Formats: sequence, C-alpha cells, structure tokens
Amino acid sequence: MTRTIALRASALFVVLTILCGAVGLGSHAVVAEAMFLISASLGALMLFFALATPDHAAVPVRVRKVRAHR
Repeated sequence: MTRTIALRASALFVVLTILCGAVGLGSHAVVAEAMFLISASLGALMLFFALATPDHAAVPVRVRKVRAHR
C-alpha cells in the first residue's frame, strides 16, 4: 500500500467515524449506538497500531561503482 492510498483510506475512515459518532450520539436507536461503539473501537485500534510502529531508520547499503569495460 502506498502512502497516498493509506492517507486516503485513513481520511475516509476518519470521516465515516465522525459521521457514525454524530449519528450514534444524536440518536437513541440501538443500531446507531452500536455503530458508534464499533467505529470508536476500530479508531482506537488503528491509533494503537499507528503509534506502536517503530521509527523508520536509514539502512546503510554498500554501493559498488560500475566500471565501463573497454
């Protein structure tokens, strides 16, 4: 998955979570509350995985010079 796709997916998830949260808090229906709880738990899980990933570090790689054969 590329960064652009991951950014789009996370932005879409945030928008859907906010929408489900607004419906869940504004409505007294059981289904709306369940949607709010599911989206909140998934958001917390995604935040945990985002914060648990290690920092990216540069890996040293030896580069050989290519000599032109004559």
